[in-house]
Amino acid sequence: MVQLNVYPEQNFTVGPQLFGSFLEHMGTVIYTGVYEPTHPTATAEGFRGDVLQLVQALGIKTLRYPGGNFTSSYHWEDTVGPKDQRPKRMNIAWQSLETNQFGLHEFFSWAAQAGIDNPILTVNLGTRGIDDALNELEYVNGRFDTYWANKRRQNGHPEPFGVKYWCLGNELDGPWQVARQTPEAYGLLANETAKAMKLMDPQIETILVGSSTPNLDSYPEWDFKVLMAAYDNVDFIAMHNYIDRAQSENLDQEAVRAADDLPTYLAKSLSFDRQIDEVATIADAVKALKHSDKTMKISFDEWNVHHFSQKQPTPWGEHNPVDWCYFDLADTLLFGSMALAILRHGDRVKLSCQALLVNTIPLILTDEAGAAWANPTYYVLQALLAQLSDESRVLKTDLIGAVTYDTAEFLAVPMIDQVLIDTGTSYVLFAVNRGEETQTLAITLPQPAVSGQHQVLCGALDAQNTREHPHTLTPQTKPLIVATGAVAQQVSLPGYSWNVVTFNY
Repeated sequence: MVQLNVYPEQNFTVGPQLFGSFLEHMGTVIYTGVYEPTHPTATAEGFRGDVLQLVQALGIKTLRYPGGNFTSSYHWEDTVGPKDQRPKRMNIAWQSLETNQFGLHEFFSWAAQAGIDNPILTVNLGTRGIDDALNELEYVNGRFDTYWANKRRQNGHPEPFGVKYWCLGNELDGPWQVARQTPEAYGLLANETAKAMKLMDPQIETILVGSSTPNLDSYPEWDFKVLMAAYDNVDFIAMHNYIDRAQSENLDQEAVRAADDLPTYLAKSLSFDRQIDEVATIADAVKALKHSDKTMKISFDEWNVHHFSQKQPTPWGEHNPVDWCYFDLADTLLFGSMALAILRHGDRVKLSCQALLVNTIPLILTDEAGAAWANPTYYVLQALLAQLSDESRVLKTDLIGAVTYDTAEFLAVPMIDQVLIDTGTSYVLFAVNRGEETQTLAITLPQPAVSGQHQVLCGALDAQNTREHPHTLTPQTKPLIVATGAVAQQVSLPGYSWNVVTFNY
């Protein structure tokens, strides 16, 4: 039996904005994903009603838009005004034709219906620059009798949209990116853009482009250099990371090596813990060098497990299906541990965006003119969001007597990956069992429990939620015997499982 020790006096607060998602104009994320006017469930605005229901039930409050790589050649003004007057463009990032029928106003309308209250917009600092960022900010947030604010009013939205969070470009260190930049050039541009945007709207917070992936040779030097250039005028440093079981070093190439064995694959969430610690350390070094009183926050604004497309790409059509894929239980367990890495670092990571919401390495899958259903990773994020409020606190814990294993890449990997939170009315344990055998935890809670619940997601490791069988992997409630009125509790975690254990007090 493994003992879970809890230190309630060591805690920090996290809120639901910690776990958001991401919409980008790529593949079928937007068109036939969230927007399909001819779909049987379509709303008056053309939004897929079945997808809206799934997103509402998911409970996300934070959403990044419109990219991603798409933004490095994005013309935001193409997306507003009468739809029949919007130009069609070549989406060179993802080799498709962009109709611009879903633009800024459609995004804000969709987000409001989906329950999103923390939109994150990304400006184009690839092919464009400061003027364009200021024009977009004025259009979105402008309060005065000025040109772009009046354009928004003419287009049917008298009041400002009030967007707080703004990404200063995307992945501009990446060789795949349109208008890739050096850290020196980008750092200067980002600093001056953030400064100008905050002169226009002092209420906003800006997110600096960090390294696109720790696999690049420029990591983490890029982060240090851009922070040195822009520290005073930005509020977040961005992190990105994706893990594929058989990935090459660059995710834009097909696999060139054998797939990871299961123990190695499930341990790869430890690279998230390491990356967060590294980026925080670099940011703190810059803080010290600049004699600053500001602690830089982290936005982990792209993260996920990754698979290559299970549909044949069709370049230069309107719906080029990039990365449409199923996730199995093994992927879901790794995804759960990735999320726990972010949660346990919630004292520093204040925003995160799982990428992407629909159809591209997604939480939700759709068929054009057909059904919508959830990948099993959807239920992990849903469970986390259901327990997070502005009063939720992550508690420090440690495991005594825990079973561990070694891989070629990671040593002493805990068989149980866990985070315990205090919601104000209950203690909630999120836990992944990385092993085949049931693991039993003995927990001494800070307060006696009066009741409890145990939700489990498990099954065959290669099981998937397909269009034919969309509910193969869904959470099930498992019996939990609570020692009523006692602080000492036990819980058994089935082999290869994601668990949410609630002790009400």
